[in-house]
Amino acid sequence: MTPSELHRRAIVLRQNAQYAEAESELLRAIELAHDFAAAHFELGLTYRDSGQLEDAADYLELAAHFSPQTAAYWFELGSVLAKLQRADAAQSAYREALARDGRHAMAWLNLGNLLKNDDDLGPAIECYRSAVACEPAFAQAHGRLGYALYKAGRYDEARPSFDTALALSPDMVEAHHNLGLLLLETGRAAEALRSFEHALAIDSSIVETRACVAHALRDLGRLDEAIARYDAVLARHPEFSDAVTNRSYALLMREDYAAGWVAYERRFSCGAMQARSFSFPQWQGEEPAGKRILVYAEQGLGDEIMFASCIPDLLQAGAQCVIECNTRLAAIFSRSFSGATVHGGAKSDDKTWVQKLAPIDYQVSAGSLPHYFRRAAADFPARHAYLAADAARAAFWRKKLAAGPAVRVGISWRGGTPRSRQFTRSTALAQWLPALSVPGVAFHALQYGDIARELEELRGLGGAIISGLGDAIQDVDELAAIISSLDLVVSIDNTVAHLAGALGKPVWTLLPESPEWRYPRRGSAMPWYPSMRLFHRGAGESWEPVIERVTTELAGIAQAK
Repeated sequence: MTPSELHRRAIVLRQNAQYAEAESELLRAIELAHDFAAAHFELGLTYRDSGQLEDAADYLELAAHFSPQTAAYWFELGSVLAKLQRADAAQSAYREALARDGRHAMAWLNLGNLLKNDDDLGPAIECYRSAVACEPAFAQAHGRLGYALYKAGRYDEARPSFDTALALSPDMVEAHHNLGLLLLETGRAAEALRSFEHALAIDSSIVETRACVAHALRDLGRLDEAIARYDAVLARHPEFSDAVTNRSYALLMREDYAAGWVAYERRFSCGAMQARSFSFPQWQGEEPAGKRILVYAEQGLGDEIMFASCIPDLLQAGAQCVIECNTRLAAIFSRSFSGATVHGGAKSDDKTWVQKLAPIDYQVSAGSLPHYFRRAAADFPARHAYLAADAARAAFWRKKLAAGPAVRVGISWRGGTPRSRQFTRSTALAQWLPALSVPGVAFHALQYGDIARELEELRGLGGAIISGLGDAIQDVDELAAIISSLDLVVSIDNTVAHLAGALGKPVWTLLPESPEWRYPRRGSAMPWYPSMRLFHRGAGESWEPVIERVTTELAGIAQAK
């Protein structure tokens, strides 16, 4: 029997799942013709279909070697390498396939998937666009393009891709789910809930979608329903981290602090957050007097500042504290927590610095302190300040920013990242124009980042003048001094708001309809910061009515001065 005849017989055998027989025929064909690329390819597919992926990769590589111009050989090699989690080699194989056939839509899709998995979103988006260009009716490619655009924070572009995917394939669960994520992140919780429920109606088994239904209910303020949904997910998947952490947030939003902090303590064990590798025993509420306790940094700058409000409680209880914090907070923490040892650094730093200190009895993450010191609303102290700015620098800025009879107000209008609800937490500076036009108020920009263009555009809109403070606000300790020199801070939910509250400075914080778990859903008081006043967006409300309320209040203050 000729090699070609053996090859044809093997194809039929493989298609009938007779893998051993197919393998035998193909090995005979290759023995007769060692460079028979099609036989190597078919043997690679046989091993792939029978689950022998390493062997499959070897023979598919030989097929591509003997017939390098055949795009299909490179494509199948890439697919097997991807299953073997050899991502770099898989990318190379897909690129070889596309070099031979630039219209291979599935190769573009799979290459995009690998790039997306590496968070290389720009090139991934271009791959998905190429897949769509090759096959305009390729629903999966439209859906993946929408998701990559969503991940990149390009929300306006993402929505049409999801809509196209669902028009082509109305039962595409992945697209319904991911559209729900987009809607949830852009503050459209009611629409998100419908998308998640549509996905579940098609496939009720997807635990991620079931948890997302709870997220949407939480953002709609239906906290009891959300908690019940989280409980249902966790009854079947007790360690599903997304449900574990978000259930704790829902409890805290309901102001059930005792249960909320207990639930929040599971964030490490379920893998939602990475525990640090210090070798000391965990502090679990033991008598702290006389004990040396390491309080280590957790999460972002704003949370570090907020959780630090519990450090005075620990010190007053007689603990000797070693505080590890973000480098940017080291100076102000050293000044504010008298008697504590403060080490500034990155969470990824090695731990050798600890070895140079006196022996440590316990360790505790900063985010675990509320579990012991904020178990009820009455446990939040009335202290207006627990951080202290540099007095000399504050005096310098007070003189520099002196504005005669004018009220000195610092403003910040953006916060977060695409993955921490930047869209709902941020405003456009132009939206502040009514407030910035209030006479008798001198405004100073406290916004982090390059804002020169925004300030120039604002001047072009209405002549409003905001003083930019340059690089000074990039330094947290200097920013604290600037804030201390002002009469008032008005900010969206970001580090500036946390810092102003921790300094005891009057601060008005503008919140979206569904604020982060740290903030009450209603009312103007903020338990963590007595000097903070909250301005909530109402249901379905834009930022403009919130700015109107701020404008009215500012005018009253300016007139009273």
